[in-house]
Amino acid sequence: MHIGERLRELRKSRQTTLVQLSETSGVDPATISRIENGKMTGTLASHMQLAKALSVSIAEFYAGLDGVDERSAVTMQAAATRSDVYVHEAGHTSLTMLTQDVLKKRMMPTLVAIEPGGETQPEEAKLGTEKFVYLLEGEIEALIGNERFRLKKQQTLYFDATRRHQLRNLGKRVARCLCVTTPPTL
Repeated sequence: MHIGERLRELRKSRQTTLVQLSETSGVDPATISRIENGKMTGTLASHMQLAKALSVSIAEFYAGLDGVDERSAVTMQAAATRSDVYVHEAGHTSLTMLTQDVLKKRMMPTLVAIEPGGETQPEEAKLGTEKFVYLLEGEIEALIGNERFRLKKQQTLYFDATRRHQLRNLGKRVARCLCVTTPPTL
C-alpha cells in the first residue's frame, strides 16, 4: 500500500470529502488529490496536518506502509507500453518516463528529446536532489546556475539539481539524452 491509498482509506472511512479534509487540514485539495492518486507523496508537514485532521497519530497514518512488495522490486517496461510522455510545446521538448510508478522508486530515469532550437523548462529541485545526464545524440548546452556546459554525444554531466538548470539544443537535429534524477521529483 502506498501513502495515497492509505490517505484515501482513512478519509473514506471517516466519510469525509476531499474538500472537507482540505478545509480542516489546511492542505490544498489539489495536493490531497495528487497524493491519493500516487502523483506525489507529499511532505512530512502535510502528512502531519492530514493525520491531525483525520484524528489519527502519525504512526496510524503510516500504518501498513512499511512492507516491501516483492512484485514491485523488479520492473521491466517495453517501449510500446510507455504512456507517460510530457510534451512542452513552447520549448519543443518531450520527456518520456522510462519506468512505472516513479514515486515509489529512488530514482527517476527519463528520456529527454529536444528539437533544434528547443529548450527544457528551467527547473530547481528540492534539497538533496541530484541529476545525471548522458547525451545519446546531438549537442546540448546545460545551464546550471550561472555556468554553461556544452555536451556532445556520449558525454555526461552530474550535478546538484537544487541549482536552477535547463538544457538547450544547440544543433540542427533532435538531441536526445538520458536523465536520471534522484530522488524522484515532479
